Amino acid sequence: MSDTRNAVVEWAKWLMEHKAQMNYSEGGDRLAAIGEWPPKFPINTDCSGFVTLCYWLAGAPDPTNSNYGSHEGYTGTELNIGTEIPKQLVEPGDAIVYGPGTGWHTALIVEAGEDPLTISMGQQGDPSLVRVSQDGRQPQRYLRFRTEGHLRTPADLDKPVVKLATPEVTKTAPAAKPVELHQTAPEAPHAPATPEPLHQQVDHVPATGFPLIKEIAHIAEELIEGPSES
Repeated sequence: MSDTRNAVVEWAKWLMEHKAQMNYSEGGDRLAAIGEWPPKFPINTDCSGFVTLCYWLAGAPDPTNSNYGSHEGYTGTELNIGTEIPKQLVEPGDAIVYGPGTGWHTALIVEAGEDPLTISMGQQGDPSLVRVSQDGRQPQRYLRFRTEGHLRTPADLDKPVVKLATPEVTKTAPAAKPVELHQTAPEAPHAPATPEPLHQQVDHVPATGFPLIKEIAHIAEELIEGPSES
């Protein structure tokens, strides 16, 4: 962690150098540049959005205490979070809020002294250098915010953006489906044919094949029963 106070001022001056690509806006896009690294133009913002953007670029804590997430900070939230200090203690990186109540305007101080010098984003064509006496609105409240953070300066824009390599995902081939072997069950052994009874075999023999046997059978019947009557 480092003190980012000087970096906050550096970023305010850097943005002023690029004022041609800055637009004054009180719309929903006034804090859209916060979270975009490296910063991309055009940038649309208002007075409190400008102060907040300088703090974010420098790596300092959010001066509206929303952790740069809500995009709802304004002069009123700066007054709630900042510590009010007398002009004699003002240092570059502090802010000033003009006007009563929740304030009418805020600017970033870049030079201390009897008549502090600010960078103000109050209209189209800004940010611009403005002395506190030039604005003149009352009351004038000087605020100090926390500035310890992860230091980042405009010089970091010249450094290559390091992109983490995406680890290769090793794809494992799906396991081969086991081949199902369809084995044919062996045929059951054929039982030997049952021989037909002898009398069936005799019945199946053609009559013309055994004339002598039929004659003997006829004689036997006559001997047992007697001769048939004619």
